[in-house]
Parts: sequence; C-alpha cells; structure tokens
Amino acid sequence: FATFIIIIYSILNPLENYFVEVITYHSYLLFKAFTVVSYSENWIYLDRLNIEVINACTGIIFISIYLALILSLSKNIREVLIGIPLILIIYFGNLLRILLTGILGMVFINEVYWVHEIVGYLMVPLTSVITSLIYLKILSKMRDS
Repeated sequence: FATFIIIIYSILNPLENYFVEVITYHSYLLFKAFTVVSYSENWIYLDRLNIEVINACTGIIFISIYLALILSLSKNIREVLIGIPLILIIYFGNLLRILLTGILGMVFINEVYWVHEIVGYLMVPLTSVITSLIYLKILSKMRDS
C-alpha cells in the first residue's frame, strides 16, 4: 500500500503547480456565489482576507492515498475504473475546505490561523474517509453479485 502511495504521488507531484491554478480558479468560482471576490495566479482576494493557494492545498496527497487504496484492493480493471470517479468527492471536499476557510476566516478574522487548521484537518481527511467507505461499499456489492 505504501509503495503505491509513493509511486502515485511521484507521478502526480509534477502536476501540482497546474493543480494549484485549477484549485484557485474553481475556489474563486465558488466564492463568487457568496461574496465579492477576485483572483490572480494562486491568490484569492476576499473583502478582508487574502488566501494563497499553495501545493499543499491541492489535495494531491489524499488523492494519492485514495488511488493507492483502489489499486491495493482491486482485483481487476473494472474495480479500478469504478473507484476513479469517486476522486471527485475528495476534490470537491477540498474546494469546500477552501470556501469554508475563507468564509469563516472573514468572520473570525483574528482567529484565521485556527480556522484554517481546524477546517483543513477536518474536511479533507473526512472526505477522504467517506470516499474510501463509499468505494468499499461499491466493491462489496460488486463482489457479492
């Protein structure tokens, strides 16, 4: 399992800078539904808060762990292909994390560091676990039928 994580992360890691741009833009679009916002490169500018999207914000590590789980548990290509679209749950969970960090950060501006830490350490691992459990349930049903 650990070997798969290292291999997958090694493959995805060179794409992190690209993913930073994509995550920044998609986060900007989400913020736009709730508040006045602008963005430039990897920065999101809110009313009283600026958010820098860095490589760690891409969720690549959690996506790598999830893909390693799929490859470790799958017995055939069909089981791998069933699990891959579920990556979107982790991706959107990550976008939600950035959105919540920004919105709560504007409300609790003096505690923005703790908002970032609490939301970050809850959202991404939680969506990763939920995604993994959904995959395990689908896998179980596939193998039972």
